[in-house]
Amino acid sequence: MDIKSKIESLLFAAGEPLSLQKLTKLTGESETKIKEALEILSEELKSQARGIRILSHNGEWLMVTAPEAAPLVQKLKKEVFEGDLTNASQETLAIIAYRGPVTRTEINEIRGVESSYTINQLLGRGLVERFYHPQRPHTFLYQISFAFLQHLGIHSVEELPQYGEFKK
Repeated sequence: MDIKSKIESLLFAAGEPLSLQKLTKLTGESETKIKEALEILSEELKSQARGIRILSHNGEWLMVTAPEAAPLVQKLKKEVFEGDLTNASQETLAIIAYRGPVTRTEINEIRGVESSYTINQLLGRGLVERFYHPQRPHTFLYQISFAFLQHLGIHSVEELPQYGEFKK
């Protein structure tokens, strides 16, 4: 697998920005090669009128949808965010509620599948919130939001069914 394919795979799977250092560590390639490959890949995605792009900000890279796809993506988001929660969303929300604050990696390990898309849906609905891990910069922690508590009509996470038993 060439370096561009590796980077594309990592950015797609991560679902959140990745630093040059992280990409270097994961691929085993030099920073120079990573930067060059990111530039080439980004230009290829634009010039081929692909549905995805790579954004760069403050030394981190993120895979996003192309701006011209915005109306189509908004249609999907509206359908996803206004409908009922999927089983995957309910499962992920339960993990965050009972285990939070929790990292995306921990959620993935518990569920046994990649959860970035599902977490982003929950973030978009305002049911969970994220913040930087105090000991691990570039890592987010997820927890339920006040909107989630309000929706359930409870005042704190401790009021969730069997929460006390689970925490023991």
